[in-house]
Amino acid sequence: MKSLAIIISLLLMPSITLAVDSNGNYAVWGIGKKSCFGYNEAMTKDGNEKYKHYIKGFLTAYNIFTEKTYSITGRMKEDEVLGWLTEYCEDNPMSGLENALVSFTFDHYDKRMKTSGSGAGR
Repeated sequence: MKSLAIIISLLLMPSITLAVDSNGNYAVWGIGKKSCFGYNEAMTKDGNEKYKHYIKGFLTAYNIFTEKTYSITGRMKEDEVLGWLTEYCEDNPMSGLENALVSFTFDHYDKRMKTSGSGAGR
C-alpha cells in the first residue's frame, strides 16, 4: 500500500519522469534493499561507508534525472541528510532504505536548489 501511495505522489508531482514497469515496480539494487533498522544499526558501527556511498549515488541520480533540480538536498550538509534518514528510519524500522530516500525526495522537493547559483532559482 505504501508503494501505491509513493507512485500516486510521483504521478501528481510535476517535472518528474516516472520510470517504473506497468505494475508500478522497479528494481532496487544493493544496500537500498536493506531495512531502515539495518541502516540505523550500521550507522552506529564502522561499516556505514557503504550506506553513505549508496545514499550519495541515489541523490546524485535523482539530481540528474529530475527536471529543474540541481540539488534535492538544497543547502543541507551530509550529516543533516543522514540525520533526517536516521529519524525517518527510527520511525519506520521495517521500511527499506530506498523508501526512506524516496520519502526524503518528496519531503525536500519544494526546498531543492534548482540551479547551481548562490541561491538563485530556489
